[in-house]
Amino acid sequence: MRSFINKYTTAVTAALFLVVAGSGVAMFFHVGKNVLSEMHEWLAVTLVIAAGLHIYKNWAALMSYVRRRTILAPLAVALIAAAAFIVPASLSQRGDPVRVLVQAMQNARLADVGKVLDVLPTELEATLKSQGFIIQSSDARLSEIARDSGKPAMAALMTALDAARK
Repeated sequence: MRSFINKYTTAVTAALFLVVAGSGVAMFFHVGKNVLSEMHEWLAVTLVIAAGLHIYKNWAALMSYVRRRTILAPLAVALIAAAAFIVPASLSQRGDPVRVLVQAMQNARLADVGKVLDVLPTELEATLKSQGFIIQSSDARLSEIARDSGKPAMAALMTALDAARK
């Protein structure tokens, strides 16, 4: 195992870094985000493992950086950069904007959902009914329709979105 680590760890770490960095930059510029996202996440986890093995292999060199305090400035810069993203997000009361939007749509009345999706309420109602949703009132909210139908609110929203695609 030790010879494998000595022989391949640096090369594997470098290769994974190049792929993860490349996909991260592409996603930053919104190029292929839906295609690259899952690959990027999984290879990033693999990169963490490879980096851990690389640190294990080069432990003596890392400790010399620590003894000479060479690592302090880069570590401080990295931690400050991370904090610049994490602290404001953790202090924000708004939460995930996608989640907020989805919840607002699920809690909206059928006619309002139709307006947002540019679908006539009668078409929206017909699409929902065709998928087994029970609509007691045209003034009902999507979440109420889903509850009355014994289905998740997300299923009602996805059906409404399907109506908008027709």
